[in-house]
Amino acid sequence: ANRNILYVDEVNLLDDHIVDVLLDAAAMGVNVIEREGVSYSHPSRFILVGTMNPEEGELRPQLLDRFGLCVDVEGIRDPDERVLIAERDAAFKRGDHEFTNEFAAADANLSRALAEAIARVKNVRLTSGHARLISSICVEADVLGHRADVVIDHAARALAAYRRHGSPSREDIYDAATLALAHRARQPLRRDEDETTAPEHGEEQEGSQPADSEAGEPQPSDSDATSEASAEQSASASDTGQQSAGADTGVTTGGASGQESAPDALQTFNLKRIDLPRQRRVRKQGGKRAASQTPDRRGRYVRAEPKEKVSDLAIDATVRAAAPLQKERGRRHGERLMLERQDLRQKVRERKVGNLIVFVVDASASMDAEQRMAATKGAILSLLQDAYVRRDRVAVVIFKNRTAEVVLRPTSSVSLARRRLERLSVGGTTPLTHGLMAGYKVVKTELLRDPTIRPLLVLISDGRGNISMFKEEPLVEAQKVAALIDAENIDALVIDSARDYSHLPSVQHLARVAPMYQTYAINACADLADRMGAHYYGLYDLSRDEIATAVERELGRGR
Repeated sequence: ANRNILYVDEVNLLDDHIVDVLLDAAAMGVNVIEREGVSYSHPSRFILVGTMNPEEGELRPQLLDRFGLCVDVEGIRDPDERVLIAERDAAFKRGDHEFTNEFAAADANLSRALAEAIARVKNVRLTSGHARLISSICVEADVLGHRADVVIDHAARALAAYRRHGSPSREDIYDAATLALAHRARQPLRRDEDETTAPEHGEEQEGSQPADSEAGEPQPSDSDATSEASAEQSASASDTGQQSAGADTGVTTGGASGQESAPDALQTFNLKRIDLPRQRRVRKQGGKRAASQTPDRRGRYVRAEPKEKVSDLAIDATVRAAAPLQKERGRRHGERLMLERQDLRQKVRERKVGNLIVFVVDASASMDAEQRMAATKGAILSLLQDAYVRRDRVAVVIFKNRTAEVVLRPTSSVSLARRRLERLSVGGTTPLTHGLMAGYKVVKTELLRDPTIRPLLVLISDGRGNISMFKEEPLVEAQKVAALIDAENIDALVIDSARDYSHLPSVQHLARVAPMYQTYAINACADLADRMGAHYYGLYDLSRDEIATAVERELGRGR
């Protein structure tokens, strides 16, 4: 990739050690390869282009900041345009000369314009007023670090050169900022001239004049880029406004109970570090929780072992195995090392693995009391922020009215989780069995994809199920599903949102003094936890960080 373009698909799914190599090569312009005492380096200056689906997980901040510009790509919804895309694709694959010639002139003009802009960019001037405008935009967007200022500076110069401006205009700067801040801004970018520091008097007018316009050459239109960027900003602002309105008003038409309310803004908590014990199971996926063996050629080389079919040769261990046998094999001084198949050793690599935390959350009307749902959302986000760092994944299942819904598929994307959780409302009846079954299915689906993951099912409810799924008594159905989860050896945690566990007798004590059906009536969640083989926590007031603490404790304990 030296002096070329390095394209990475699904860049957000790269393993950490590959990300580290990319960061080092991008920063130094040199790629260093070191393997078992052998070191080699070569120049590696490249333009890094990456694509990703944010719903599958976010990028590490260190790598995200290395991408100068960012654009969102969306599917075409207009049927006529989709038909046109299909027709053009077919014409291109046929090698249709008429189709090729139709766009040849436009391609040639664009290529010429870019070449001229490259030659012209060194003469584009950026004034102190422009620099102040760039800095004020970055401050208003609440970006981290200073790389955004530098990127906007360079991008604005490039746009000005392409548009034949001797100095960047205000539109050049804002268009560049739209691209440079799409993945950096923590506050929405506004193109309001009254609220943004303008360039010094006379500089904007100077920058808007063409530097060396030639007659007959096509001039890129500022208005087209401006209108497109403005529309993008308006759409972004509209989406933000809708989400904020939903969180603030909090009242929509509900189902069984008449109304559903959305709790207040989400708050997160500070989490303690979670370190799981080392495991000797071979796992496919990597994370940062606990060390575990990996079957592929990724991860840290920890030891070697003999193997019939060697796919990842451990040179050092192979030499050590063969060395004592050289005299017996008749090797003379100065000759090559004599190896046999039984000398070959396979590398055993180890990577840290993550967890899958599946929250099954009661969103019925009873959860609206004392901000229980708001605290639950905050705890989920807090755990997800920790999960993002450690490559864990979190899923959320909610149940209310007469059904359960997977509102968040397994992900490590904090921003996606926040958007989904902010839209959750509370209200309706309690289909507890539906929720448990939906959470169970999420875990089983992920186990089918990778049998070595470590799932944890977290039920947050008051245990007052009142909707049947299999035409049985709702409480009996929930007991059966809880027993199924225990039979599948799925780690689980039950958090009773209506009680304080520190003031309740244990399930064993209740069983001694009353029949089990009375135990269920007295403490439904404790009974479910007992049948599920789960640990039980009763948290009457969820305004603190007890949920996050309980999940941390469970992850550290394991089954």
